[in-house]
Amino acid sequence: MDLRGNYRVQWMSVARDKCSMGALTTLTLALTLGCGAQVSTPNESEQFLSDRAYRRRELELSLVNAGDGYAQLRLAHYATGTASDWDRLPEWNPETAAVSAEFLETGSAESNAAPTALDLPDPNDEDALRAFGKLAFSRFPVQLAPYLSVTLGSPAAAARYGLWVDETRGVGGLVRARLADGSLALALTCSSCHAARTTSGVEDGLPNTALDLGAAIVAAPGSALEPEIAAHFAAWGPGRLDVTTSTGLEPARIADLRATRFQTNLQQDATLSMRGETTLAIRIETLLITSSGQVVRPPRVVALALAAYVDSLSNALPSSTSADAAAPLGERIFEATCASCHSSATLSGPAVPLELIGTDETLGLSSERGTGMYRVPSLHGVGTRGPLLHDGSLPSLAAMFDPARETSAFAQRLHGTGAVKGHRFGLDLSEADRVALIGYLSLL
Repeated sequence: MDLRGNYRVQWMSVARDKCSMGALTTLTLALTLGCGAQVSTPNESEQFLSDRAYRRRELELSLVNAGDGYAQLRLAHYATGTASDWDRLPEWNPETAAVSAEFLETGSAESNAAPTALDLPDPNDEDALRAFGKLAFSRFPVQLAPYLSVTLGSPAAAARYGLWVDETRGVGGLVRARLADGSLALALTCSSCHAARTTSGVEDGLPNTALDLGAAIVAAPGSALEPEIAAHFAAWGPGRLDVTTSTGLEPARIADLRATRFQTNLQQDATLSMRGETTLAIRIETLLITSSGQVVRPPRVVALALAAYVDSLSNALPSSTSADAAAPLGERIFEATCASCHSSATLSGPAVPLELIGTDETLGLSSERGTGMYRVPSLHGVGTRGPLLHDGSLPSLAAMFDPARETSAFAQRLHGTGAVKGHRFGLDLSEADRVALIGYLSLL
């Protein structure tokens, strides 16, 4: 089973009845959007929606390694103007409904609301666009996920696989999406992976560090995975997934989307240069296409609205200025120890070569997304981020700066066993300075 969307038969049932899709393919939109720093100007937004040459140019400029599989697939099909252009795919804005929390208790389909289609926003209304992006974050299907039926038998089953349950928002961001033949299919949304429960409710943008999709795939009824492949999926553990390979060998930590505005690169291995909201919109649009088996595409305004909403998540993060004032000693240690990479107001910076960072090289050398580098993640929000490093192997800032993690006796590693090497910055500090630095970072 391929997490990237090898449910081609199901997706083909969406696309084969083009008459039923006709009402969804009549959209012509122009967008005026102004959202502040690192958000597209109105002209850029309009061009994203209507100018194929502009989208092509932005794609090409964002790709760090044009030779990897990720880039090659998009270069072959995105904004090409050829017969294989993804623009020729039918648009899909299906009727969806969240799986209700009550369903876990009763098992009754009547407890779920009737599926309804999302009303596309007025592209000239900035607030409406962001509001739609917020709705789409938990209602627009990213990928059909029949294997997640194993999570819906009871509240205990949902908890076993790390799905949050909320009386208002339902179960783990899961929706039932109506296909062209009238049937309903279980699907993931953005919020399935990128929302988590906090003391104040479910918060969008946070990684769902409890989500164990690998275990759900292995446990799915009728799973026909070879034992070796099943072992790869089972090894992901909570908070990680492989969206790149069909064999499950390249799991990465689920990303914290709250700092997306500040990232210099997107994806753990710096696959894309973050040029602004258009980069993010193209990233989302192509993700939705590839996750659907390349047989349908979203209305383009959906991708742009999701990008606008994800960008807005950065607004709620604490400022580094307040951290500087509250922990001046920690700030000085940060400047001396960390700021050469995590620089300026973004607390990010250019990607670094694998040999410099010294952590596990698997993702950075991937034939599908590898660049020979890892991105420098923005540290905005790092105090509440959860597992750290690209593979999610360290549970906390305290573990990150614990010199004992370089030894075989280190017991806090979340995935695998033994030493967690690399990213040595700060490990040689005195204990007092490490405490001050951790205190400062915890405020970000």
